[in-house]
Amino acid sequence: MALFAVVFVPPLAVIEWVGWGLGATVPLSVIAAEQSRHERLVWLGAFKDYAPYKLERIKQVQPEVLLVGSSRCGQARAQIFRPYATYNACLTAWPLTHVVDFIDRATTAAKPRVVIVALDYFLFGDFLADAWRKERTMDFSQGIESHRRKLHDVADFAMRMGLDSRTILTAAMSPQFEPVDNNRLIGTEAIRGKFGFRSDGSVMVAPPYRAVAAETLSRGAQYVTSSFPGAPHLSERQMGEIERLSRLSQERGFAVVAIQYPFLESAAAFLDTNEAYWPYSGLWRELRSKQTAERFSTLGIQFFDMSRTQISQDTENFFDPAHPSERGMLKTFLALMAQPEFGKLFPKIDRDALATDLDRTRDEQFDLYH
Repeated sequence: MALFAVVFVPPLAVIEWVGWGLGATVPLSVIAAEQSRHERLVWLGAFKDYAPYKLERIKQVQPEVLLVGSSRCGQARAQIFRPYATYNACLTAWPLTHVVDFIDRATTAAKPRVVIVALDYFLFGDFLADAWRKERTMDFSQGIESHRRKLHDVADFAMRMGLDSRTILTAAMSPQFEPVDNNRLIGTEAIRGKFGFRSDGSVMVAPPYRAVAAETLSRGAQYVTSSFPGAPHLSERQMGEIERLSRLSQERGFAVVAIQYPFLESAAAFLDTNEAYWPYSGLWRELRSKQTAERFSTLGIQFFDMSRTQISQDTENFFDPAHPSERGMLKTFLALMAQPEFGKLFPKIDRDALATDLDRTRDEQFDLYH
């Protein structure tokens, strides 16, 4: 036992110390509180920690407006909804069962008035839902196994840095900053990738995505169909999750707004018209149908299909064919606020001020709100 302590304790202590300095082993509640004190701080750690981290931020922010869903809504900024306290909890839930589970947790930690759900056609296919339920489960326990996993992340960080002790120690001991807005970075993935979640929950577009955006956008339909498998019909099992969400909203007293965000025009046109893909685009057609909208309405859920509008025609509104940029998100919500059913939920929002934001940043593709 003494020999074990002599051999293994010092290296473990070093890993623990480095892990704390990188922010890898700092409790997510501490990081969330730090972001409330210092807005110019972005965090990114392991994928499994996204949802528990954002749940801690929800406790801090106590949003009146809460956005939930996949990466498709990751670029929505809190400034769009000013003066309402808003938090973007996207990139926490992919299959609908996780969406409802997260909203259950979030509306226990806070009391939002409106929950905006990213509701895409591909979420209604059982094959993808089953795969994502297994692959994308979040780690809400944050216990000893979570700590071990984070120590492994520290070791992985060191390996990716080429075991260069000077680089590793500098990252652990000195503040690190990303190059776009000079936000301080905390967490192994933030420091390594130079991006992360802002204090409002939105995620910065990662440098590699920025570099290849033009090429990725050119892939259009191929990008979307290879990323999101289709199916002939909406799954009743997945519709059951929407019914569960409806019951939860009635019990907790929040309004649910479901949005299918824009896709790039070439991808949307393919889903609309390609006859060879017709057996797989049934999800797309049925979600956009009048019958489905009426079914949602019966459940007390307002559904807005923004998947193919004028916004889809401009590549500056996207950073890949399935992910709107900040510009695309602002344009989407400006268009939604012009619709009476949506606009009445947010009577205090100044649409002229948002239009000014858009005009002021007309040459900016990725970052409207610095």
